[in-house]
Amino acid sequence: MPAISLRKAILILIIMAVLVFVGFGLLGLPLHLPILFQLIITAFLAVIWGGDWIKVEEMILKGLQKSGPIVLILMLIGALIGVWMYMGTIPTMVFFGLDLISPRFFYLISFLLCSIVSLAMGTGFGTISTMGLALFSIGSSLGLPLPIVAGAIVSGSYFGDRFSPVSAIAIFTAHTARISIRDLLGKMVLTTVPAFFISGGLYFWLGRNLSDDTDYLGSAGTELLTFVAENFSVTPWALLPPVFIIVAALFRLPTLPNLAAGLILSLILGFIILPGEVIGILESMYDGLTLATGEPFLDQLFSRGGILSLLDLLALIMLASCLAGILEGLGVFSLVLQSLMKKVQRLTGLVFYTGLSGIFVAMVGCNQLLAVLLPGHTFFPVFKEKKALPLLGRTLADTGLVFSPLIPWNINALLVVSVLGVDVLAYLPFAFMNWLLPIITIILPFWEKEKS
Repeated sequence: MPAISLRKAILILIIMAVLVFVGFGLLGLPLHLPILFQLIITAFLAVIWGGDWIKVEEMILKGLQKSGPIVLILMLIGALIGVWMYMGTIPTMVFFGLDLISPRFFYLISFLLCSIVSLAMGTGFGTISTMGLALFSIGSSLGLPLPIVAGAIVSGSYFGDRFSPVSAIAIFTAHTARISIRDLLGKMVLTTVPAFFISGGLYFWLGRNLSDDTDYLGSAGTELLTFVAENFSVTPWALLPPVFIIVAALFRLPTLPNLAAGLILSLILGFIILPGEVIGILESMYDGLTLATGEPFLDQLFSRGGILSLLDLLALIMLASCLAGILEGLGVFSLVLQSLMKKVQRLTGLVFYTGLSGIFVAMVGCNQLLAVLLPGHTFFPVFKEKKALPLLGRTLADTGLVFSPLIPWNINALLVVSVLGVDVLAYLPFAFMNWLLPIITIILPFWEKEKS
């Protein structure tokens, strides 16, 4: 495949920006269509510019191959949520959560609990699909604004995703910067601590006018609890599967086998708790749970899960992966990043452009790994020359990695939407940790330079 020029790489990115802005932003078309058109246009341009169609197909298939684990994880998550709704796991969390958590502190508690769990599990999405889903269901039952609830959950979940010593993506970031995980975490303290406390303060402030009475819903809350008790099996035994998944993650069981084992445990417990509903439990893996009570709130709250509910998302992930494969194969990312690297020599400017590059790759490449890998490899020689490799690791972790769930077409954001069901642009303003970190990371080197 002949190498393309920087101008051609920029042309591809401009076309993509126009398609997404016009199709998704102005016309409100499904995001699938702009990405599909971009994939077709990029493939034809590659052939017109002297490429071989077989090579182009190989690039597309290579990108698609990388989405395989994500697709399997999503299917397991969809099946798990369907079974958990049917057997009473999520309703049990709602039942007990309504009595235990005060609305005034709910945003702050959600942020703190997800931070703790993600720090222990080392995975943002694993936290969202267990603790996050439970908190979201409770917040919805309390009648709280769902974008704020989702923002608090995302903020806390991605705290540990980048700051946990057992996080795979954090270890990968340290490896990319060629430093130890201990050096990376030590360097990130300066950005993590202020972002964490500012975020916590903002969540406390957002809940300041809410009631601190766990019974503030009054008769509506009583009716909800009665509905749950009468229509679901409310038992602590139903909580074993999510507890198992969290504990297994603490013992470093990989995500796929962890979720698969959690699904098997859920089915076994479901058969025991609801012995006459074996077929219904099995069907919930694919169809999820659908209620038709005539009450829109209850139907929306408890109609969740199933592989079927994620087919639209799976198609989008595969399209985005195919596009990322051909863009990476053409060298679009490398050309743009290398052009940026030539413009900077000072450390402050280097951090700025590295962070900007991480967010850029997260937007175009649609996943976290590329957002760490490509800027890391490109800017590594300059950071090494300036003896600032820990700063490179911190910049990678605090920009493209943590910003990914705020990009509507990024795989991380799509995973969040698949579990919580809240639009990315709705929760984005309230995911404080995720956009505070890039700002602090880019500003901090100027302060450090002035101090030194």
